[in-house]
Amino acid sequence: MTSSRSTHTRTVGLGCIALCTLLAAPAFAQRSATDIETARQLYNQGVELRDKGDMKGALEKLRAAHALGNTPITGVELCKTHAALAQPVEAREVCLGVGRIPPLAGETARSQDARNEAARIAEDMRPKISIVRLHVTGVPQGREPIVTVDGAPVPLAALGEARAVNPGKHDVSARVGSGAETRSQIDLAPGETKDIALPVVAPPPEPTPVTGPAYPPGGGERPPPKERSNGLATAGFVVGGVGLAIGAITGIVALSDKSDLEEKCTNKICGVSDHDSLDSAKRWGNVSTTFFIVGGVGLVVGLVATLSAPRSSSALAPVPPPTRRAAARSMTVTPDVGPGGVGIHGAF
Repeated sequence: MTSSRSTHTRTVGLGCIALCTLLAAPAFAQRSATDIETARQLYNQGVELRDKGDMKGALEKLRAAHALGNTPITGVELCKTHAALAQPVEAREVCLGVGRIPPLAGETARSQDARNEAARIAEDMRPKISIVRLHVTGVPQGREPIVTVDGAPVPLAALGEARAVNPGKHDVSARVGSGAETRSQIDLAPGETKDIALPVVAPPPEPTPVTGPAYPPGGGERPPPKERSNGLATAGFVVGGVGLAIGAITGIVALSDKSDLEEKCTNKICGVSDHDSLDSAKRWGNVSTTFFIVGGVGLVVGLVATLSAPRSSSALAPVPPPTRRAAARSMTVTPDVGPGGVGIHGAF
C-alpha cells in the first residue's frame, strides 16, 4: 500500500513539474496567472479522481485543465480518460489534437513522452470505433428528411455514409416535415458496423388555398353578387336623350321660321328678300332631323346593351330592361317658345 501511494505521488509530482514547466514557457505568457494556477489544480484533481475510479468526475476536471493549459500532458491524460470510459471517438480526436500542439522551446522529455503516448493511443482507438450507416426510405421527391443520432442532426450529404460512433446503445430517428417520426435503437459492439433502415411516412400535402370570396361557415346563404354596371347602355340612353332634346329645339326653330315665311309668301312663292329666311328654315330643319337620328341611334344602342347584359343571379325578381316608351317617360323634354326666344326644360 505504501509503495502504491508512493508511486502515485511520484507520478502526479512528475506530471505537475512538467506541466508547470510548459505553463511557464513564453508561448503561454499571454495566459493569466489565474488560468495557469487553475490548470495546475484541475490537472491534479483529475488524476486523483481517475485513480479513485471516478472516471466521469476525472473527465470534467481534465477537460477543463486541457482547455486552460492545452499542453501535451493535459491532452494525453484527457485522452486516456476518454478511452477508459469506452469513448474511442473522443479519445482519438483528443490524442490527434495533442500531435497538433506546436512544440515549445525548452519542452521537457515528459512532454515529448506525452506526445508519443497520445499518438499510440490514437492508433489503438481506431479499430474500437463503431460504424453505422443510415438509410432513409419513403421520402417523396422534392422533400428532405430530418435524421438525428442521439439527438444530433445528421447532414443530408452524410446519409448512407459510414458514421463513426462509440460502442454501445444509440437512438436514431427520422421524419419528413411534420410527419410521424420513425425511431430505432441500435447496440454496437466495439468496431462493429451496422446498416440501419429508417422508413418514413410523409405527411399529406397541404391543401391548396382557395382564392375567391369567403362564404359563411356551415354552408350559410351566400351573399348576392354585385350587379355590374352597363356603361354602354348608360351612354346610349344619355346620347339618345340629348339628341332628341336638341332635335326638338332645332325643329321648333325651323317651324317658327316656316310659319313666318307662310305669312310673307303667297302661294308658297317668296320674294328675293325672303331667301335668307327660307335658307335658315331649311338649315334648322336639317339640323333637327340629324339630331333626331342621333337620338334614335343612341336609344337603340342603350336598349341593345341593356338586353345583352348578363342577368344577376340574386333571388330578387329581375328588372326588365327599359323600353323606348319607358326611356321616353324617364326623360321628359318640353320645348319652351316665347317672345324672347326658344328654349327647353325637362327632367332626366
